[in-house]
Amino acid sequence: MFTGIIEEMGEVISLETRDDMTLWDGTKGSGTEMVLKGDIVLDGAYLGCSISVNGVCLTATEIDDDAKTFKVGLAPETLRKTNLGTYGPNSKLQRVNLERASEIGGRNSGHFVQGHVDNVGTIVDQWIDENSLFFKISFPYEYMRYVVPKGFIAIDGTSLTVCDVHSEGEDGENWFTFMLVEYTQKKIILPSKKVGDTVNIEVDVLGKYSEQAWEAFVPKMEALETKVKQLEARVQELEGGVGESTVTTTAAKSMNYGEAVPAEFNPTQEKASTEQWVRAEQSFVKDPNNMTKERKNSGTDWVRSQQSFIDSQY
Repeated sequence: MFTGIIEEMGEVISLETRDDMTLWDGTKGSGTEMVLKGDIVLDGAYLGCSISVNGVCLTATEIDDDAKTFKVGLAPETLRKTNLGTYGPNSKLQRVNLERASEIGGRNSGHFVQGHVDNVGTIVDQWIDENSLFFKISFPYEYMRYVVPKGFIAIDGTSLTVCDVHSEGEDGENWFTFMLVEYTQKKIILPSKKVGDTVNIEVDVLGKYSEQAWEAFVPKMEALETKVKQLEARVQELEGGVGESTVTTTAAKSMNYGEAVPAEFNPTQEKASTEQWVRAEQSFVKDPNNMTKERKNSGTDWVRSQQSFIDSQY
């Protein structure tokens, strides 16, 4: 876990794909390794520790304290989802944002950044607003629902605030903007990037968790609302709608205590009687243990507290 507060700008020394990497079972496989130069992030670093490189959580596999360098491995998924494969000593991009993993109980001046990049965005515009530097980023539509005005977002590992959001759907334009204050401009690599360059983007993970929790909750709410509507409709039927319908003695007797009112029951289809179900005249039993004693014996009383509409799903 990281905070998105960049500690220093490091340099990519090498990016190499090898075919002689030893796997867990002793066999050889291919893989990509990156060597980086840093200073602050190596303070307290150890083999196996996590270091954020341009917002990507990577594992230090080798550390050279004298040369101030460390090596990380880039998995195929990392190369597919991020722009780290475009870095190298011979590319125009050599500097990267670096941050050590946050300490438990430490201060977080940014937000919860996992270092799990969702996808890359493309810089489509940039401009200066007094001492602020604005960026406009094009981003795939499938992630735009997690980007909200004034919300958190991690750009190349930097915790930033979203300004404007524009989303037109899969076939339209989808972009958002953010800005860098004067201090931040001098501490991260973003100002050195131009229109057409890419950035690693991680949306706020809390939005993902909220969406997943809501998706699990919605079906239950919809089912509950359906059940309530059914109960309201049944009560209206038993009350005679607006006072014109009646409930027969036979229909009332068919509803035994503890049983759900049958779905096919429709008092309007029964032969009408001169007795009408009036809410104010019903007995609402307070003590379930004395239901039998308090029930009227006329056979025409529909007692709300003695009905059971709840099935085994609720």
